[in-house]
Amino acid sequence: MSAGFETDADRLAVSSGDFDGLALRAAAVAERLERALDGAERAWGTDAVGQAFAAAHASRAGETLDVLRNLSGRLSRFGQTVGEAAGRFRGSEEDAEQAITDTARG
Repeated sequence: MSAGFETDADRLAVSSGDFDGLALRAAAVAERLERALDGAERAWGTDAVGQAFAAAHASRAGETLDVLRNLSGRLSRFGQTVGEAAGRFRGSEEDAEQAITDTARG
């Protein structure tokens, strides 16, 4: 058993592309929520109970929408970061292999 860790750079590189699909899904959810919330503040009516309900929940819905909007970009950026890391791991493996080869030829 190894005391370190292993990285499958090729698998990591392929997986980095999965985040684009997740980002698109998050953007679609945000868009649907935004459409659902558009004008929703009027749905609770003008009486005291309706206004109290809207005051308690409308701002939270807006906060959730902001989080979903940001999530899409964050997922895209994370996927890019994973892809870049895969490239660095692959480069490190190639450098180590070359160093061993050069030493063996020595």
